[in-house]
Amino acid sequence: MNMRFTISIAFVFVLSCAPFINAYGLPGEGIAFDQNSGNYVVNYMGFDDAGESDEPTMPRQAIFVPATKIDPVLGSTIRLRGAEVSYFYRVSNGSNSRQALVTFVIDPVSDISTSVPLPKNMQGVDVRALEQSNTNQIGRDALITPHGWYGSAAVSNDMGLRIGWMSSSMNKSARGLAAGLTQAGFGFSSKDISGIRNAQFRGRAPVFGYVDEGPTGEISEQLEKLRQNDFITRPAAVPAIAVPNPFDAALLLDRIRTEMNTWPGKQLLDPAFAAQLDRYLVSAAEAYRLNNPKVAKEHIHTLRKMLAKEHHHVDNDDADDEDTEEHKRVTRRSIDRLAARVLDFDLRYVLKRMEQGHDKDGRGNDEHRKDDPRKR
Repeated sequence: MNMRFTISIAFVFVLSCAPFINAYGLPGEGIAFDQNSGNYVVNYMGFDDAGESDEPTMPRQAIFVPATKIDPVLGSTIRLRGAEVSYFYRVSNGSNSRQALVTFVIDPVSDISTSVPLPKNMQGVDVRALEQSNTNQIGRDALITPHGWYGSAAVSNDMGLRIGWMSSSMNKSARGLAAGLTQAGFGFSSKDISGIRNAQFRGRAPVFGYVDEGPTGEISEQLEKLRQNDFITRPAAVPAIAVPNPFDAALLLDRIRTEMNTWPGKQLLDPAFAAQLDRYLVSAAEAYRLNNPKVAKEHIHTLRKMLAKEHHHVDNDDADDEDTEEHKRVTRRSIDRLAARVLDFDLRYVLKRMEQGHDKDGRGNDEHRKDDPRKR
């Protein structure tokens, strides 16, 4: 069974800015979105230059240029290599983008393969000891990073890891991925199989600042929220489901089912179709628990056929493969293409591991190592 397939996705370093925002604090203060420039105009009351007043009475204005004037697209390849899954990414910046793309972040990622296990939870972690350790270097060494980019791996605030890459060009004026260009060569390996999380992208924007200390109160709080969400998101296939060790097909199917049931809330899966898929996942898991792998395999094949009816070539290796226009017109679109590809991969992973049941360490056939893009 060929366990190599590719997923077309898109992702970035920031959540889209609201099309319009108007926040008010003191009289004359506010944040307004300029439809023409795509920037935010911040009007606030500051202190006078002479410092004669203890109250902000001087009208000030600042321009916040969001880092979201980009149109990122992500191509993703996921391959099973023995007991590990390799994740490779290719990022494009759309031709209509008005900024160069400078950061690409995936947060959270459940885990990646490293020489030494990395902490996945900040609770109970000695931050000073963590900074003094070699953790950051260990994380960077585990990443596949293209020339001109800088990779990092840190503990996520959402349990797991925050994986990211930033353009590291010394020429700041030319830094980042320009509109219409593509950068391949991002990646890592993990023992965890795929789920769907939001990747974040950010464009190159000028550093935001004030001529004085800046606004306070409500305007300051509103602006801080705006800056915290200054990125664009795209759904991405990332390590999200821990594989039981020792391997347990029924338990893994339960975890796949739990992941899948989050997709309707993300508008990736129609609730009615989710209920159909859920029934077969439950039946397959129960069959494995009853030591009836033949029936379990039949249920999984039924699931894969259901996915194939929704999207052509759901297990195709071509990252740019899309449904034909004819198929787009007739399909019910009950499941997003990315979601269908991720679920199909996870199901094939279960089948492959069951075929390797005789191999206690789960390594089995490693026929895909010769296709490692890092060796091309």
